[in-house]
Amino acid sequence: MEQIIRQPDPFCRIVDLQVAFYRHLILKRINLSFPADGITVIIGPSGSGKTTLLRSLNRLNEQFQGYSGCGDIELMLNGFHQEIHRPEVSVNELRRRVGMVFQTPNLLPSSIAHNILLPLKLVTQQDKSAREDRMHEVLQEVHLWDEVKDRLREDARRLSGGQQQRLCLARTLALKPEILLLDEPTASLDYKTSQRIEALLCELQHHYRIVAVSHSLRQAAKIAKEIVVMSEGRVVYQLKQEDFSSPHMLQQLLEEVF
Repeated sequence: MEQIIRQPDPFCRIVDLQVAFYRHLILKRINLSFPADGITVIIGPSGSGKTTLLRSLNRLNEQFQGYSGCGDIELMLNGFHQEIHRPEVSVNELRRRVGMVFQTPNLLPSSIAHNILLPLKLVTQQDKSAREDRMHEVLQEVHLWDEVKDRLREDARRLSGGQQQRLCLARTLALKPEILLLDEPTASLDYKTSQRIEALLCELQHHYRIVAVSHSLRQAAKIAKEIVVMSEGRVVYQLKQEDFSSPHMLQQLLEEVF
């Protein structure tokens, strides 16, 4: 008898999502599901709604003036599928479990250590020793410890661009999220540094569910298991990695979308 291999349930389901700012519709009836493993990358031209879609997953859009929205988003959190707009959902807890790293490193104007220790102090009940242990763990996880272990009291803004981005990633990981949202994490970095971040994301995908926005077709083809292509606030393609690697599909995307 042929064995049936059951695919894991998607970790994210989006149904009829619409988002507007000052009544200008940005996302138009988005229906999507994201696979439980691997990296999902959202691509598309500027203004297509990529970042707005990403911010919908931790309700960050609601912080901006003029926001209005409707639709359902169900995420797998703490072992259960949860609709994130239900009244009993704590937005602060949601954003801890669904951590986000932005395109431009948003460092605190303080030391490297303080950038990680302060969020831990504010959010967790850990004592000082446990917080320092956690800082050590996440700096190792993003391959930054050896570069900064003798500089922890230095101003974090003295780090290179790639180091700053990895520090922001470490700060997010310190709070033990289940899902990582990355908004063009290599957009401001040079090619060599971007490759290093991409390699790191490929490691982290085994421990976190990752959704990333990217402006780079090359990057999407390299790191994504599934690729969502957006244009004018709509999803126009949802592709598996093997589909995206087709020269015909790449040319079609360049002609139709970009």
